[in-house]
Amino acid sequence: MTGVPCERAVPDVTLDPAPVRPPRTLRMPAEWEPHQGTLLTWPHRVELWRGVHAEVEALFARLAAELSACEEVHINVPNASWQARATAAVGRAGADLGRLHWHCIDSDDVWARDHGPILALDPAGRATLLDFEFNAWGGKFASALDDAVPRELNRAWQLPRVRPRVVLEGGSIDVNGAGDLLTTEAVLLTPTRNPHLDRTGLDAVLRACLGAERVHWLGAGLAGDDTDGHIDDLARFVAPHTIAVVDPPPGHADYAAMQANLARLGEMRGAAGQVFELARLPVPDAIYFHGEQVPASYANFYIANDRVLVPVFLQPADARAIEVLQGLFPTRTIVGLDARALVTWNGGIHCVTQQIPIGTLQY
Repeated sequence: MTGVPCERAVPDVTLDPAPVRPPRTLRMPAEWEPHQGTLLTWPHRVELWRGVHAEVEALFARLAAELSACEEVHINVPNASWQARATAAVGRAGADLGRLHWHCIDSDDVWARDHGPILALDPAGRATLLDFEFNAWGGKFASALDDAVPRELNRAWQLPRVRPRVVLEGGSIDVNGAGDLLTTEAVLLTPTRNPHLDRTGLDAVLRACLGAERVHWLGAGLAGDDTDGHIDDLARFVAPHTIAVVDPPPGHADYAAMQANLARLGEMRGAAGQVFELARLPVPDAIYFHGEQVPASYANFYIANDRVLVPVFLQPADARAIEVLQGLFPTRTIVGLDARALVTWNGGIHCVTQQIPIGTLQY
């Protein structure tokens, strides 16, 4: 598929069972574990971006260039015309075109973290494609095309595919690969997602599908977050026993919510009963677009094979956030990417990326 025209692949012939429990013991690897590649969905719906599409497209080109320097990049585009346009853009940005894989898949939006598949591994390192239901954060937007992305991708990838009858977005969870999972009540317990499941039922899903032996629940999310409060704007595992967490100052719109979340984080325990170390991230000054506050967060970073891609907002706090993350990832390069245009549609760098674990795909 590398470098060839965008074409429809052969029909998906994998089974589409609907149980919550997958057929094998599975584990979602931590994001810092080795990647084969990263999935992106190109921003082709110009009208969504309210005048900043050019800036968003330039950011995606830069993302592809940064990622292709250390891993493969799989990019969803709706048709061959958009592939040609995207290829030109990533070429100008300096991407390694030989590491790009194009998929002709239409979509409602760009948030691959949420509408893309989650790839989990069995003890032998074999991947299963988890195709959770996606309903656009509780039915807020159109979602039929996005919900079909994992199935359409699997026409090319040909992995065992499990379709749990559960609504779950990738941005609503974060794992350390060692049995711990972070999530929020504000998202997973909303009746617009899974009215048939309570906390106990959701715990069971997360354990069965993702290998989560301990599910840690935070409360509310950031002001302006139309996902209801994704964890990837709040707190992220950066090592098995370390969590990077945003820490707003008194008087900030998110201060009270994050003080409550920090209290919960302080009470959490890992496999051996240890307290998690908390690394505190600054917060940018509030950002508004068309009069509405948007959820800008330095926690919305993406860990690639040899670098960490961090959203920055051309504010003084950018430097401190990069300094903190460099201390947490001393062997990786910290790359700040201007995310001011991206956050106008309430997302960040992590929201548009989804990791593909090493050895997942065979070509």
